[in-house]
Amino acid sequence: MKLRIFARISPLALVSAIVLTLCSLSDCYDPMDPNGNITVTFDTYKWTTDGYMARVTIQNYHQYRHIEKPGWKLGWTWARDEVIWSMSGAFAAQQGNCSSFKFQIPHSCKKNPVILDLIPDASPENRSEDCCHGGLLSAWAIDPSKSFSSFEIQVGNLEGSSTGHAPLNLTLMAPGPGYTCGPLVDTDPTVSSDIGGRREVQVFRTWKSTCIYSSFLANKAPVCCVSLSTFYNPRITSCPTCSCGCKDAGPNTSFCISEGTALPQSDALSDTDVVQCTNHNCPVRVHWHLKNNYLDHWRVKLTVSNYNYKRNYSSWNVLVQHPGFGQSVITYSFNSSILPTVGLEGDC
Repeated sequence: MKLRIFARISPLALVSAIVLTLCSLSDCYDPMDPNGNITVTFDTYKWTTDGYMARVTIQNYHQYRHIEKPGWKLGWTWARDEVIWSMSGAFAAQQGNCSSFKFQIPHSCKKNPVILDLIPDASPENRSEDCCHGGLLSAWAIDPSKSFSSFEIQVGNLEGSSTGHAPLNLTLMAPGPGYTCGPLVDTDPTVSSDIGGRREVQVFRTWKSTCIYSSFLANKAPVCCVSLSTFYNPRITSCPTCSCGCKDAGPNTSFCISEGTALPQSDALSDTDVVQCTNHNCPVRVHWHLKNNYLDHWRVKLTVSNYNYKRNYSSWNVLVQHPGFGQSVITYSFNSSILPTVGLEGDC
C-alpha cells in the first residue's frame, strides 16, 4: 500500500516516529495515546430467584489500536459457585461439568469461563443489543460506532438474598496477549435515557474494570520497522538488521521462509506468525520516501509492506508523529485525521 503526503515544512526534519498499529505496538504507557484503554463494564439490571441478569460491555477507548481477527476473548473467575444459565450476544467457549444440575442445564458451569463474541449473522434468538461483531472493535477515535460490543448474561446458583459478587481475575485477549486488567470494582450505576431522552433509567449495580496494553507483554520482539529514502540520495536507509529477530533463511526454518519457498502445511504453525526472511525479519515494514522538495512544501510517499504469510491486516492504520503535521497537510490515497495528544504536536 502506497500513501502520499504533502506538508509545508523543511524536509530535513524527517520522522520522529512512525507506528503501524496492528493491535500489538504500544508500550504500557503510550505517549501518543496516554488515556487509551479497554473498559469492561458489568451492569446488573434485573434480579432473579438465584442471581441476576447483567449486560457486559467492552469499550475500546484507544485512538488508533483496533481489535482485529480472530477478535477478543474475555475471561474471569467466579467469586462463589456461580453458573451461567443463559447468554445472548456471546457464548462461553466451554460448558464445563454441569452434572449436578438435573432439571435445567446451565449454559456454562466453568469456574473460569472464557467468553467469545458471536458473528454478525448470528440467529435473532441468540442476539442482543449492540452485539455480534465477531470480536472486532474499531479504535474509538477512528470509528466510535464500532468501538464497543455488548452481551447479556444470566448468572445464578447463588443464595436467594445475594446481590452478586464481582468476578475475579479478569483477563482480555484482543486477540493475543498484552492486556492487563484491573479488578472489577463498584462504581456509580450506569444511567441511560428513555422516552426520547426525557427519562433517565438507572441499572441496579455496576462493576467496571480497565485493561491497559503493554507491547512488552504482547511481543518478545518488535513487529514492524521503518526504512527511509530521499530523491536526492540513491542510498536507502534500510531497517536495522535483525530489527525483529534473526533466523537463518532456509526451507526448514519455522520463524521465516525464504522468498519463493512454499509455506509449510503444519498444525504446529497454525498459531504462529511466519514471515518472509529478510535482513530485518519484521512482519511489516513502513518505508518513508521523500519524493520532492518544493519552495513551500514537500511530498512524501509512505509504503507499507506485509511480510507476514499468516495474517492479513484488513483494518490497519499508520500513526505518524512529525512536526510538519501541525501545519497544512494534504493526503492522497487514504483517509487521515489529526489525533489529540498530550504534550505532543504533529500526529496524523
